[in-house]
Amino acid sequence: MTTSGMLAVGEARVTVLGVRHHGPGSARAVRAELERLRPDAILIEGPPEADALVRHAPGLHPPVALLAHVPGAPSRAAFWPFAGFSPEWQAILYGVSAGVPVRFCDLPAAHTLAEEPRGGGEDEPPDARPTDPIGTLAAAAGYDDPERWWEDVVEHRSGLGGDAQAHGSAHGSAHAPAHGSAAPWFEVIAEAMAAVREGHVPDEREARREAHMRRTVRAALKQGHTRVAVVCGAWHVPALAGPQPSAAADNALLRGLPKVKAELTWVPWTYGRLASWSGYGAGVTSPGWYHHLFTVPDRPVERWLAEAAGVLRDEGLAVSSAHVIESVRLAESLATLRGRPLAGLSEVTEAARAVLCEGDDLAVELIQRRLVVGDRIGRVPDGVPMVPLQRDLRDQQRRLRLRPEALDRELDLDLRKPLDLERSHLLHRLRLLEVGWGTPGQARGKGTFRETWTLRWRPEHDLVLIEHAALGTTVAAAATRRAADRAGGGSAALAELTAL
Repeated sequence: MTTSGMLAVGEARVTVLGVRHHGPGSARAVRAELERLRPDAILIEGPPEADALVRHAPGLHPPVALLAHVPGAPSRAAFWPFAGFSPEWQAILYGVSAGVPVRFCDLPAAHTLAEEPRGGGEDEPPDARPTDPIGTLAAAAGYDDPERWWEDVVEHRSGLGGDAQAHGSAHGSAHAPAHGSAAPWFEVIAEAMAAVREGHVPDEREARREAHMRRTVRAALKQGHTRVAVVCGAWHVPALAGPQPSAAADNALLRGLPKVKAELTWVPWTYGRLASWSGYGAGVTSPGWYHHLFTVPDRPVERWLAEAAGVLRDEGLAVSSAHVIESVRLAESLATLRGRPLAGLSEVTEAARAVLCEGDDLAVELIQRRLVVGDRIGRVPDGVPMVPLQRDLRDQQRRLRLRPEALDRELDLDLRKPLDLERSHLLHRLRLLEVGWGTPGQARGKGTFRETWTLRWRPEHDLVLIEHAALGTTVAAAATRRAADRAGGGSAALAELTAL
């Protein structure tokens, strides 16, 4: 056993790849390392009840999330989000395409959701640890921003032919990584986490999570797998690849845990929701920027600032090609002065503010909203398990040409038109079901035949639909039942009946 992310058990070998949960460099490095290792089993941090849902992954359009919920208990739900640049997502896609079994190894949702809600909403349960390990390493390296440290040390240097590689070869940068295996990066991360965790005693919940991860690894080896790859948060690497408790000790720790019935499915996610999370490993503040780094094959800075110019032009602002060229030069000069291997988000933002936006904070905010965070919303195809109520809403969205979007969209309806009248009926029925996709506003102009709505889809709406599935198989039937229930058989006050 070592702290380098490798565990040998007889003839079998377990490789633990420690990652940042939503990091484009980590995602690219994981994919490359899996192609090099050719494992015969892949274990991923996440709820094991979702193993049967892995097969749907190639047909999904991220960002998406695994939703676990307890039927009849809306407060007991958790989401595990994945973006295209999430290392776990890339591991899933590799495993499915290569025909390699992919399983989740974290504590089952049946146990996680049995815990008392912590008041944080329907989020992935947060990790409990006394320190932010990434922040600790960043501070030791002289950085006051953990995000910037991780970008410099991992994201921009583990490109393996991606962003930093292309940028370095184009500009003669001495920081461009060499082609080859990503293994040294994972070994360095494992050793760094071992140093940070030295003397750390996990609390009960963290200890149980890691005990279940080890149990899943042992089960994979017992089933005859000899090349097992584990993809997990970097914090957990020492617990899986370093000195370990016995199987009996782990089993004792997991014995007698409270349990509930948990149901899981895939649901669409949004970059805005991904960016709103807080806490180590939970989310990133700039998913749009990370998506750009992961998908752009070369010249990421030039392409980003050109996109920013396009956003400003769409708003009627005068931005020329000369503005873009000068902003690129400024971003690269700032990176050089700061000793960074590649201009990061702070450099391109400062360059955009000074040159493209000419110091206008509103224009900078527009770039932040449209590009840095982004308005991307995922899509889940019809083949994924859904309750009938979800499926009926999806059918109506297609028929009425109302596409779910992550950003606010204004919708003016003329109720004299059959299509607009049906749209109004749908939005009002959803409000009865507590699905706040549409918020009514003050209608423009005169006449009672006009309605104005602000539409914005949120991932939580799927959870509400699932919770109301027992009311009916269609939106109309469920809303009718909901209205009848609220009317209380005629015992409600006149004002409430009139509103209903």
